[in-house]
Amino acid sequence: MPITHIDYVPILKWRQGEYQALLRLPDAVKDRTVPLIEVTPPDFDFETWTPSKSIDDHVAKFAARFGAKWGTRLALLDCGLLDPAEVMQNGKHPMQFLCEEAFARGATLIPVIRLDNNTAYRSAVKTANAMMQTGVVLRCSLDEALDPDFDANVGAILQQIGVTLADCDVVLDLEAPAWDPQDVLINIVTAAIQASNAMATARSFILAGTSFPPSMAEVTGPIQFWPRREWTFFRALIAALGETVRKPTFADYAIAANGYSQMDMRKVKPSATIRYACDDGWIIAKGVNVRDNGFGQYRGCSGTVTGSAHFLGSGFSPGSDYIEQCRDGIAGTGSLSTWRWVGSNHHITKVVADLATMFGP
Repeated sequence: MPITHIDYVPILKWRQGEYQALLRLPDAVKDRTVPLIEVTPPDFDFETWTPSKSIDDHVAKFAARFGAKWGTRLALLDCGLLDPAEVMQNGKHPMQFLCEEAFARGATLIPVIRLDNNTAYRSAVKTANAMMQTGVVLRCSLDEALDPDFDANVGAILQQIGVTLADCDVVLDLEAPAWDPQDVLINIVTAAIQASNAMATARSFILAGTSFPPSMAEVTGPIQFWPRREWTFFRALIAALGETVRKPTFADYAIAANGYSQMDMRKVKPSATIRYACDDGWIIAKGVNVRDNGFGQYRGCSGTVTGSAHFLGSGFSPGSDYIEQCRDGIAGTGSLSTWRWVGSNHHITKVVADLATMFGP
């Protein structure tokens, strides 16, 4: 089933909080959600200065976990965060291994490729597609899309993989641009879209971006409204494109910034935060660091969220329900992963509802 403009593509790291968020979505929300899953590298042991696991051990449970959390629903799989030179003990590229294992369990995955992926990655995607026959996703930057040779570059990589545009989904990933002035960015993105045959004729066209703060140090407590600039931009872009240009599918990074970095957790003191999507923004409730002050403060943070005019109420999402239950002492105060699933689950539910309002059911 093709990805349409009324679907939503959240870009999610494949970590506990995110896959628990997907698992707990209502079926009606799952039906409109196509996650783009980024496989993260093995955690790094800063004491020994080596990865804490081999790549084999790190990805061994992916297929079983994916099946348990997302079943046979469609998802996009991106291994671009892994070391480009990474290979399994048996010599396979992780992308090939993950697709083979997941496909054997009935999963529906489309491998993601970039124009600058190396030969080994491209070969793995080619092998995966030959097996699964799901086509590919081409993920490109705005700079790449503005290159006069963009369509030729797309054609060349698809020819290498043995895929046509009819079996390719294109993701134009703005990442975290300067959202202001918005009109200028709209003009630039519109020019890129209108100049590209690939974006016009691909199986689907997806537009991604994020304005989520890269660090919680930028957020002041106890609560702050943070605009969802990617969402207001998307709405303005749709209006600017008019009825004659193809409508893109909306994608964002949910409640995270783009990119990935590994930190020495011996030196990091993360604050208690609840990231809660609302109309055109997030409200972020922030406490103090949990290492010294514990997770009990999440009851107060939950009360701050539910007491806000932006709270959408119990019953809106499983994430909303959990916040209210934590406030009342019914649910536990959890861990950092708990609050990642709570926020991500609610965010996905909110965006699906926003798109339904924008485009109709």
